[in-house]
Amino acid sequence: MSMSYRNNSQRAKVQSRKIYASGAFKNVYKGVYTKGQRIGQACVTKEFKSGSVHERHYFKEEMNIISLAQKILDDWAATKSINSKIVLSTPEIWAYEDSRTLCLVEPFIENYEHFNSNTGWAPVSGNTWTDAMQALSHFSYHNSVGQYLLCDLQGGAYQDGYILSDPVIMSQDQSCGPADLGTDGINAFFHRHTCTLFCKPHWMRPVISGRPKTVMSKGTTMVAGRPSPGRSTLSGMQRLFRLGSEQGSRAELE
Repeated sequence: MSMSYRNNSQRAKVQSRKIYASGAFKNVYKGVYTKGQRIGQACVTKEFKSGSVHERHYFKEEMNIISLAQKILDDWAATKSINSKIVLSTPEIWAYEDSRTLCLVEPFIENYEHFNSNTGWAPVSGNTWTDAMQALSHFSYHNSVGQYLLCDLQGGAYQDGYILSDPVIMSQDQSCGPADLGTDGINAFFHRHTCTLFCKPHWMRPVISGRPKTVMSKGTTMVAGRPSPGRSTLSGMQRLFRLGSEQGSRAELE
């Protein structure tokens, strides 16, 4: 079973003048679904801060990261390490009706909290869920035979588990987006990682020598040299549609 949390809707509207939250790489706006199974429920749209010249590459990169993160979570679920579910909020590429500007849309998550970062930050005093998330990151490295590390885990509680959103994947070849700090990032994470009761003694860890090259931060750290942030050109109430829900709309990514 795929451990994912999806829009299941075709249209929404959002107040794009008001930034709900802002991360290292995206601005977040809050809206509401207007057509589909989630009609009336809250959603969020996420716009990349950098300009449209980089947009297509970023969207493809983002969806590749989500796909890989989903595979890791499905493998984790198969181990039955915990009784509760950890699911991934899976965004879709939508477009604003007027401008055809692309954005990512996903369901709004209540009670948002941060469990770790891509530089190895984690809460000093944890609970069962905090411990489980640290183990999930460690598992991702072991399960991929040291190729990937799922981290920057954040999200919120729901019925019988947790929903994660916007995770980071770090890789040996640094191929997973602007927050992929590569080998230095993986080493820094494990330098600061303390195994919890959910970690297994036989799980792999990298061989680390010396102090980490990456400074620890609670927020997401980006690779130096990425395009500098820009500002959204959208204003006022905006209506959106899911690509593929209107004739010809898929051409936005062609």
